[in-house]
Amino acid sequence: MAEVMQLKDGKVQTVFDSKDFKWLLEQHMGYEASRYFENLIDGLEQAVQEAQNKENSDLGSYEASLESNTRAFQDILEVTNQMVETIYANRLQKDKLIKQVEEVRKIINNQI
Repeated sequence: MAEVMQLKDGKVQTVFDSKDFKWLLEQHMGYEASRYFENLIDGLEQAVQEAQNKENSDLGSYEASLESNTRAFQDILEVTNQMVETIYANRLQKDKLIKQVEEVRKIINNQI
């Protein structure tokens, strides 16, 4: 988007992007002012890039955590289904049931 600016001397300049503004700074305030502006812009662009990288990293970590939790719940469901079969079997096998409970505990402890 173009910006029309009136300078102190009354002249009007149209600025289309940061390069145009940098050129105006250099023409009216000198090279050092132009360089200072460029360093500010570079710093802001770098800060934005770092924030975006962190956001992407956090999002990836969160998605991986969700996938891990989903798999853990699927594993727990599988073991609890086996536990139900063990309970309803003709003969209750306490050792087998205890082993299955320990397996569920192990899965939960791995997720905590």
